[in-house]
Amino acid sequence: MRKTTFLVGGREITDPLTIKFSVPFGDNEKVDTIDIQVYNLKDETINSISTNQAAILSAGYIDDNGVIFSGSLKKKETKWEGLDKITTFKCIDCSLDYTNGVVKRTYGRNTHASLILRELARVAGLAIGDIDLPIDFIYRSGKTLNGKIKFQIAEIAKDCKAKQYVNKNRLYVRDRAKGDKIGLDISKETGLIDEPEEVEEEVKDEKKSKSKSPKKKKLKGYKIKLLLNHKITTDVIIKLTSRKVSGVFRVSKGEHKGDTSGTEYYTVCEVVPV
Repeated sequence: MRKTTFLVGGREITDPLTIKFSVPFGDNEKVDTIDIQVYNLKDETINSISTNQAAILSAGYIDDNGVIFSGSLKKKETKWEGLDKITTFKCIDCSLDYTNGVVKRTYGRNTHASLILRELARVAGLAIGDIDLPIDFIYRSGKTLNGKIKFQIAEIAKDCKAKQYVNKNRLYVRDRAKGDKIGLDISKETGLIDEPEEVEEEVKDEKKSKSKSPKKKKLKGYKIKLLLNHKITTDVIIKLTSRKVSGVFRVSKGEHKGDTSGTEYYTVCEVVPV
């Protein structure tokens, strides 16, 4: 009942080919690298796919599947293991303009951070996921940008006491506690595997810090594992119900893992209370 589809370079790759993937996600500035392995692709197909093209991976089940990754193909390589020809597509969850692009620009006095962020997203080829700043910092003396776009965005996010990340080629800059309510209930009946495991996560405490390098605090949460669920991603608000744990939580980070030829097909994530 599983359904996995990889779209890259105008090609659709799906069953019965074996596809293995590992798709991490999280509410940090790091650009995630995703490895998608496809077994025994035709040479014609491999040669027709070029780097720097859009890459989209959908996964789930026949009656419920969706996009778990959307970004760009950075590199591809093919090697043999026994009788299997394995092509690995190394992708990033953003545009290459975001990772490699450089901006040189000066903004005048009293420019709001939100305006600069939206313009940088456009230049980087990113859609806006959410720009909802705890502090829409005003650059009273103006602002000069000179360097890689991703570093400029990170610097402005710090000025605004906000978290910043890219997910599925969309830019998010917002309060660290904010999430997206999509009405998702997680329980044994909806795919929860095993009891949640208690974890302690270190997060930045923006509100109690006046510096650009905020102090960190420890936040208790849970690590959960469930059948692969494409709706689980960074900042999704879930209602978790299990034998030992019940409550409303925000997903802070996680990973989708799959092997269409084996038993591995699940989502694991860490959640913190809201």
